Amino acid sequence: MLRSEKITCHALHPGERTIFMSTDSNCTYSLDTSNGGWKELGDWVLPFKGQAYFDRDLEAWVGLHGKEDGCVGLCPVASRSAAATQPPECTMLKEKLCRYREGDAKYHRSSMWLRTKATTLTYMGDSIFCLVKSSEHVDRGGSVVHVTVFGLKYHNNGELRTKAHRTTRSYAVSKNGGTRFSHATFWI
Repeated sequence: MLRSEKITCHALHPGERTIFMSTDSNCTYSLDTSNGGWKELGDWVLPFKGQAYFDRDLEAWVGLHGKEDGCVGLCPVASRSAAATQPPECTMLKEKLCRYREGDAKYHRSSMWLRTKATTLTYMGDSIFCLVKSSEHVDRGGSVVHVTVFGLKYHNNGELRTKAHRTTRSYAVSKNGGTRFSHATFWI
């Protein structure tokens, strides 16, 4: 890997000793942590942004899609041994995960809200994920944090869906936090 390359996505192989990393130069590498060996896998990138997580139930990596902001995607785990010419094929979750309370002006998505400030996906264990999105209010200041906890499964027709139990909440954040608010601090 070149020093000037920026890592855009990373994922741990289910064997738990190899880390896959894609870079902004459209290349994917693997690092075998048992021997420190680097390997260039090909001129392609994993289809995610940030960290992707291995889901044992789905036998695939799950992460935020690299091109569709805030959308969750899934792809098969790449091979540690073989160089590939194409990235693993990504399956997108079609369901919208962040819900907004209908009719509640406090959480209404309109031109009053700026675009999403930040979106993160965290693996919570046992095939459960947490999606956090934050938006900033244009006129009144402050932010709203939307939190969705969900699991994934394949539907009978092979389509990727959320499991029956899904929890979504929205939280207003004080305007005194201004643009300095980081939704990561929400968990502290």
